[in-house]
Amino acid sequence: MPAKRRLRIFTELLFETVAVTALLVIGYFGMVFVFITLTDYFMPLVAQENPYWLLFFPRFQRYFVLGFTAFYLMAGLMILIWRVYRRNRTIQLGFILDELHYISKGNYNHKISTKHMNSMEPVVSSINRLVDSTVKAMEEERRIEESKDELIANMSHDIRTPLTSVIGYLGLIENKQIDDPDKIQEYVHIAYDKALQMQKMVEDLFEYTKIQNINTKINTQKTNVVRLLEQLSAEFELQADEVGRRIEVDSSGQEDIWVEIDPETIVRLFSNLITNAIKYGGEGDYILLRVIPQKDTTRFEVIDDGNEISKAALENLFQRFYRVDPSRTTKGSGLGLAIAQTIVNLHHGKIWAESDHGQTRFIFVLPNQQPLDQKKEADKHEVSD
Repeated sequence: MPAKRRLRIFTELLFETVAVTALLVIGYFGMVFVFITLTDYFMPLVAQENPYWLLFFPRFQRYFVLGFTAFYLMAGLMILIWRVYRRNRTIQLGFILDELHYISKGNYNHKISTKHMNSMEPVVSSINRLVDSTVKAMEEERRIEESKDELIANMSHDIRTPLTSVIGYLGLIENKQIDDPDKIQEYVHIAYDKALQMQKMVEDLFEYTKIQNINTKINTQKTNVVRLLEQLSAEFELQADEVGRRIEVDSSGQEDIWVEIDPETIVRLFSNLITNAIKYGGEGDYILLRVIPQKDTTRFEVIDDGNEISKAALENLFQRFYRVDPSRTTKGSGLGLAIAQTIVNLHHGKIWAESDHGQTRFIFVLPNQQPLDQKKEADKHEVSD
């Protein structure tokens, strides 16, 4: 606290002490004067009826004044302490208001000092925490806005290339600059392929923004994940076969492993990981879907024996729009792994990737039972449905 502020506190408290003390002294002598005046007036009247009172009056008067003085001193001291304490709190409150005005001008990193504010320390600490939480909320809001802008900019950049191709090829056909039916068919096929890429990008963008919503809730239910993986294996068997891979399921010899999950989002998670392995895994023989039951959690792995991923790339895999090979800018939206990570986070799990010894493994661990608050939200959603 600045010396000027300390001097102000000392001066105001000293003035309060002197003023209150003066008022108490004046009050004391005034009451003693009134008492002595009244006793001097009434005692002769009393003595006419009982003369013996004149013998005890001086002693009574002296003891009464001494007793009143002791009581007045104690009461006055308490009043003085109370007044100084109240004055000190008022001064500190004024300083706090000054600090708040300073913070409100945009100095959000400023902290109100609790030094020499023992009586107001809980209030000051609460205000500092409130300011900190407000600053964090503002930073989070700014980060979200920047994230939205980045999302729009990146997606616009990624869509521009296939869109330019679609317009270019269809423009050639529309303007009848191509007469060869085979060429027309080829250009239509390319435009259609590019349009499908854009559709996939838009779908991924919609999915990502939907699950990133702060109010997004998952609808969990007990699910046999072994059966779920077997269904996924059958669905992706044809796609895997087209790139020369076989897709397998390893459930550690168990036919039933029950986990509390949202089946719809978990299917999307596995679809993203399997599609990623098919598209970008390079040459390999298999894609393995593995589930390993643990004590309170279940571990899932999507493994392929294709190209290894560098350590530097592993650290950035789950960032939006990140691609291991930057030259492949139109092969996908760049949101698949970011969506996978968000789905795992919604299930209170953890996901990471490993790549070594000729294998790439996407691993995530989910709790066997979701927290109680998540269950309540799911039950509420089912009732509303």
